[in-house]
Amino acid sequence: MKSIDSDRPLKILRVAQVQRNRIGGMSRTLFLTGDALEALGHSVDYWFEEDLKVALPPQLWRFVAPWKLWRRLAAELRRGTCWDIVEFHEPIGAFLTALPIGSTRSVALSYGLEERSHFAFLEYRQRANIPVSFKQRYSPLTVVWQAQRSVRHADHVLCSNSIDVRYLVNDGVDPTRVTRHFSGVESVFLKTDFRPAESRSRILFVGTWIDRKGIREIVPAVSALLREDSKLTFTAAGTGIPEGQVLEGFDPILRHRIRVISKIEGSDTLIRLYGEHAVLVLASYFEGHPLVLVEAAAQGLPAVGTDIGGISDFITHGQDGLIIPVAAPLELEAALRRMLKNPELRNRFGTALRIKALGFTWEASARNIEAAFRTTLRQTHRR
Repeated sequence: MKSIDSDRPLKILRVAQVQRNRIGGMSRTLFLTGDALEALGHSVDYWFEEDLKVALPPQLWRFVAPWKLWRRLAAELRRGTCWDIVEFHEPIGAFLTALPIGSTRSVALSYGLEERSHFAFLEYRQRANIPVSFKQRYSPLTVVWQAQRSVRHADHVLCSNSIDVRYLVNDGVDPTRVTRHFSGVESVFLKTDFRPAESRSRILFVGTWIDRKGIREIVPAVSALLREDSKLTFTAAGTGIPEGQVLEGFDPILRHRIRVISKIEGSDTLIRLYGEHAVLVLASYFEGHPLVLVEAAAQGLPAVGTDIGGISDFITHGQDGLIIPVAAPLELEAALRRMLKNPELRNRFGTALRIKALGFTWEASARNIEAAFRTTLRQTHRR
């Protein structure tokens, strides 16, 4: 085997418990960074849900999949299959630190630490005065424990925002073992002509229609603004649920000005949506590093977002967007109103975001990951 300090191409295995496709959020990110890594000369293999072959209900999947993954990887490595890096999604890597993997190094990939996600859920419910059941409080801890073991015993950790990095370092993880990764943007978004969001009167939400994305705050805030301005419209795209389930949260007299797109088919649809709207709303109580935020920025679409990792890493309040607290519908309403009533502000923010997005290419993201992999290979093996 050649020296691990050389610049030779790497053999990489990426493992995640999501379905194999190029449209979904996490799998899309894996493929886009993987494509860029291959363009840099590396070899990238993937194992997704279908490859792990665990035909069980979700409640049992979380326990069985990590064990099946351990067995399959151990068998492959014993047969002589060689990877320099085995990168695995944080929740399923609990047993990988016990692999007989020789010089292969393990890297835990996080899109938002499971431990922090659970704490954020409990804190949000408390702020919003929403009861938490016994199951909601304790059932996720089975995944949290496995994720904790992954990030604390892997040779390296890729975190998606600065808050997660600080959290691990403050918890005793060696900072040289932690790298912050980030989402990129496809060149098609950057090649499209930039059109300032000056005269539009539309609010856009892109994401799954769930509490974590801030829908409990978005519905009252947007409803108030729709009542104020009869020309204003709201679009909820990529909701993952039928139109009727989204509309049921809104007053019937407002529903004719609300458009719901359950599934986004591709980049062309997103580009058209970004170009039609005045402001993007991201009211999540927890995120990693939202891909939609970078894509919208590349199109010059300004955003109102919550003060959480991934969003506040990208948006600088008052310079290229507006940042508000979590679980604050009145503050959300006020920030959206300020955006909608000030075309010059939207144009200034959108222009600044467009410039910022130019540095967030998938090649830049892949080079950042490549540097983390090479750092991992140079460090003393910890097992």
